[in-house]
Amino acid sequence: MSQKAFSFQKKIFISSFLILLSLVLLSGILTRVLPMGRFERYVVDGRVVIDFDSYRRIEAERLPIYRWFSAPIEVLFSSDGPRILALLILLLIVGGSFSLLHESVALKYTIDVLVSRYASRKNSLLLLTTFSFMLLGSALGLFEEVVPFVPIAVNLSLQMGWDEFTGLGMSILAAGFGFASATFNPFTVLLAQSLAGLPIFSGLWLRLIVFGVVYVILVLFLMSHVRKIEKGGRSFPISSNVSKEGSKKSYRVFLISLTLMLSLVVLSFFLKPIQEYLVILMVLIYFFMGILCGLAAKFGPSKTFKIFLSGLLTILPSTILILLAASVKHIVEQGMVLDTILRGSVQLLEGRGQIGVAMTIYLFVLALNFFIPSASAKAFLLIPILTPLTQLSGLSRQTMVLAWTFGDGFSNMIFPTNPVLLISLSLASYSYVRWFKKTILLQLLVFLISCGFILIAVWTNYGPF
Repeated sequence: MSQKAFSFQKKIFISSFLILLSLVLLSGILTRVLPMGRFERYVVDGRVVIDFDSYRRIEAERLPIYRWFSAPIEVLFSSDGPRILALLILLLIVGGSFSLLHESVALKYTIDVLVSRYASRKNSLLLLTTFSFMLLGSALGLFEEVVPFVPIAVNLSLQMGWDEFTGLGMSILAAGFGFASATFNPFTVLLAQSLAGLPIFSGLWLRLIVFGVVYVILVLFLMSHVRKIEKGGRSFPISSNVSKEGSKKSYRVFLISLTLMLSLVVLSFFLKPIQEYLVILMVLIYFFMGILCGLAAKFGPSKTFKIFLSGLLTILPSTILILLAASVKHIVEQGMVLDTILRGSVQLLEGRGQIGVAMTIYLFVLALNFFIPSASAKAFLLIPILTPLTQLSGLSRQTMVLAWTFGDGFSNMIFPTNPVLLISLSLASYSYVRWFKKTILLQLLVFLISCGFILIAVWTNYGPF
């Protein structure tokens, strides 16, 4: 990736494809062995609410096997279709535009400026970049919106003498862990608090501690990885001189576009209309940024289009992986066993003590996140059900929200069914298998620490209620 914008890695694609295909087949098998059933759903104040007492078995034909394989196409026409399509377009636009940023040397010029300033303070750059991305996830709830910045972070990492994994760690891993250790995340903790009848922003003191602890762990993990690279002599040479060949016009276009995207990110926290269309707006900015950088570099319309198309086609195979990942939920939903899984899991809460209830919620939401990556979807689905059940056990609603938030968030960075993770790995030409091996111990450590925080919440009667 240091030599060109993107490259299609056949082995990476095949390994990821086989893993996701296995998960699709497993979800298909579940539709054959689990009883079919469904809850009644009602719309209350514009929200879909489940009547937990309404579950009933359904006697119907099982989902045909051929639909296991047609699911990647069917999912585009499902209720999740618009979001999945938006992510696919984002991936392709970033691929095409990033090729233009690379060829116009606008990105190289920008990164050379950063490298020249931080060549003697590399750790400071790692600390600052990681904190910034974690804050975006934790305070603004940004996750998929961070994707356009991943290639920039990866290239910065390479120019600093590190590798692709470090760039992914500073960007998407940091954003994902920030999303999970939510302080003001509107899509997880604030939404869940609202649905549970808790005061918005309540219980912030513990979440701030969680954010700080997770940040320290992630930084130590990345710095340890960087030290191994430097000791092993595998680092790339650092260029401390600003590129003389860089097009200043394309460089200015890049900086203006980057500033505009960051401004929209901040404004989205205060203006809901921008929040709803943030991904679309960022796709448009990224598209025009790439085209204008190409024209500013005097490529001409024809060459600009060819470079854009080349980058788009290189990243195109990754869309297959995204569709396979999205098919897992679609299959169990269409096979009418998703509610069966939900009912069986929630029944585990009955008759347990406070610690048992809290840990069961955490593990249940974590497992459900494999099938339903969307945080807001799980909030509307589960919080109205979990709230009365937790009250029967004496567990505070604030602790329930904390356990739900942990279960929803951290696994986004390890489950292969999460499209944002797959897109980010594709943009860095990084294998999911390598990613799993690199991060699994970190995930286990964060899992244990989050369990510890849940226990603290139970023992302190984390509230206000």
